[in-house]
Amino acid sequence: MIKKFILIATLSVFANADLNEKIQNLLGYSDYNTHRNLINHQFGNQNEYYSNGYVNYAKLTQGLENNGLLKLNFGSTQNIDVTFNIQGNTKKSIKNLTDILKVLGHQYFITQDETVVDNTFKWTIKVKTAAAISPLRLSQELQSINCNIVDIKREGNYKWDYSIDMRNSTIYKAENLVGNNQLSLKKPSKPYMVMIENASRISINSNAGNSWYPSVVFYDSDFNMIEIHEEDSLHNSLRLSVPNNTKYIKIDDLYSLANLKRGITITKE
Repeated sequence: MIKKFILIATLSVFANADLNEKIQNLLGYSDYNTHRNLINHQFGNQNEYYSNGYVNYAKLTQGLENNGLLKLNFGSTQNIDVTFNIQGNTKKSIKNLTDILKVLGHQYFITQDETVVDNTFKWTIKVKTAAAISPLRLSQELQSINCNIVDIKREGNYKWDYSIDMRNSTIYKAENLVGNNQLSLKKPSKPYMVMIENASRISINSNAGNSWYPSVVFYDSDFNMIEIHEEDSLHNSLRLSVPNNTKYIKIDDLYSLANLKRGITITKE
């Protein structure tokens, strides 16, 4: 019994030390030491900030923001370097991160480096922004596609390093036709992306007032293109066979999304 208690206490100490290190990595050494007492008080029950053995960065950064500890604004537009260390499929991961960054308001970035080190894909970008990428919002959006931030390191205000497990990711904001037989989708701001399983055929019907030039692409689970179907003639409806191993379908118009402005209905057969 005594040995068991000692083991639990030891593990708790290691967990607390690890979380303190994560907080320091987020705030920087100076701010961490300045607010050490507040941090110890607010994050006293540190086990609350772990999930499945990993730090829950969404919850941790929410706590830091609630207490005014996580400072992200620069006061003027700056160039910052952000490195993503990714475990997972490279093509799908870059697509997801690119789409998430745009949703978070970071439209302007360029790739600085792409390398693979010890089976980890490192993607470094330079972002032009008036505020650093929000770790809270990034964590939340990644969780929505079954991804987790494993570690965050901050080197001053203008350099951030993220380690992310994206091995079980789905495509960001893909419509779900896995658990549904039919979807009615509204006017798109970008091509429709649909997640699908166990379908031999689909029918796509444009809503009243629409007619479009179909562009339909089928992808596998790693977002490799399997097949593409395009027609340079106007359609109100389309029925297509679904290739084997299809996981995602992109539905677009050859010329303009305005042709789909009234939305579509997709039915799985």
